[in-house]
Amino acid sequence: MTDTFLEDLYREMYQKIYAFARVRLRDDQLAQEVTQDVFVLAQEKLDEVRQSPNPQGWLIRAAGYAVQHAQRDRQYIEQRTVPLEETRLSAPPPEAEDDELKRRMSPQEWLLLRAVYCDGYSIKEAAQLCGLSFEACRKRLLRCKQRLRREMSVEQKGGKQHVG
Repeated sequence: MTDTFLEDLYREMYQKIYAFARVRLRDDQLAQEVTQDVFVLAQEKLDEVRQSPNPQGWLIRAAGYAVQHAQRDRQYIEQRTVPLEETRLSAPPPEAEDDELKRRMSPQEWLLLRAVYCDGYSIKEAAQLCGLSFEACRKRLLRCKQRLRREMSVEQKGGKQHVG
């Protein structure tokens, strides 16, 4: 004999759980994922769901926890990522400024900075371009940016400092 308990619960509650998640998350795809996760959890804990005096309430409560988890994950990602538009220069700097920047760094540093921040290369692609490992490239870019920031802040304060 086929047990249809979970199938019946699925048919009864799928739209309600999806609607609940959709309202809370305001994202169709994420709401669908959360709804799916709830029913996967129900399958994994089928005995617990069966023994619950209110299986529908069990699913709604699980959906609430899944929504909170999805919101927390989304917030974590949003806080730790920068939109692509903010990582690149809006336009390549004028040639006069290029010359000034070139004098402040080695040819390889210049190539790395231009490749990543002006030409849109990924760090991995820039590393291959310069014959460096990914980590070495990432570290050189970081050091170049730090040095340029220091030099630019000194110039803005009115002093000149040459770092060679």
